[in-house]
Amino acid sequence: MSGLPEGYLLRYASPGDVAAAQQVLDAAESADCGESRHHEMRLEMEFRDPRLDLARDVWVVVPPAASGSAASLAAVAMVWSPHATGEIPSDQYVHPDHRGRGLCAVLLDAVEERAAELAGTLAPGVNGTLVTWCEPTGDECFPALKARGFVCGREYFEMRIDLDEGAATDALTAALMRPRWPEGITAWPLRVGRDEPAIHIADAEAFAEHHMVEPRTYAEWRLRHIDRPDFDPGLWLVAWEGDEIAGYVCAFVADDGGLVDDLAVRRGWRRRGVGLALLQEEFRALATRGVTVVRLFVDAQNVTGAARLYERAGMRIARRFEVLEKKPARAPRRP
Repeated sequence: MSGLPEGYLLRYASPGDVAAAQQVLDAAESADCGESRHHEMRLEMEFRDPRLDLARDVWVVVPPAASGSAASLAAVAMVWSPHATGEIPSDQYVHPDHRGRGLCAVLLDAVEERAAELAGTLAPGVNGTLVTWCEPTGDECFPALKARGFVCGREYFEMRIDLDEGAATDALTAALMRPRWPEGITAWPLRVGRDEPAIHIADAEAFAEHHMVEPRTYAEWRLRHIDRPDFDPGLWLVAWEGDEIAGYVCAFVADDGGLVDDLAVRRGWRRRGVGLALLQEEFRALATRGVTVVRLFVDAQNVTGAARLYERAGMRIARRFEVLEKKPARAPRRP
């Protein structure tokens, strides 16, 4: 077991920690990418997720009052309920002001112990795999994970496009051109209070083959897409063929740019240009809001070849993340 530095306290999180914990994520993201950024994970939603038990699955590290940092929390870690296929997602962040003190090792002790308990709840014959996303940077967490036997299972990309006029290129011109919709496809913004249930169904089908995606109830889907403070129906676009949803795209805006949260095309409508048209229209909508940078995150081994689509739309790979995996020691089942 790793020891806490003198004066630091490890405890479970409470709902009142959400703002301070988000500051840790945002500060870590800004330090890792070299510019002031908000982390794409919004803890206001995560702390309400029924798959995350604050009393057992989320830890925070409280620094000593004399630490010299303005941050009220030094580090955060989380473990979500296992997927039916055995994956146990986890994450850990250390505030830049408190790096180099072994806090990541302390968090990983807690994460691995809890993952072993959760692995013991899986169905017989299903092996647990502790999974975490980490950028191979100078942050102490990546070497700590590798030293514990985590191995890279796959890779994710952060992709971006700059929409400001000063960066005008042929690719940008193509990205902002009015899209050419396939024959029979029409698109319009989300009709609030009407379209959401159908989009939820279409979303489940479109992402059924994707890495570590499990079906979510309608309430869980709404929590992450609709019932959030930055929800903007004007940044949702739904493509239809008759009364069938072909695909949809949604984005959110912060002061550091736009984030394309989901781009989904159902199987029967793929390879017809629906995804590219949705993305181009989203770029146009974000540009009219004054957004100059748009980002998204994508599985590099995505079965639909999404990364290639984003490159055709003018985006480029800005960062790479490894999906690190480890088989946790399985705690015995409780009687």
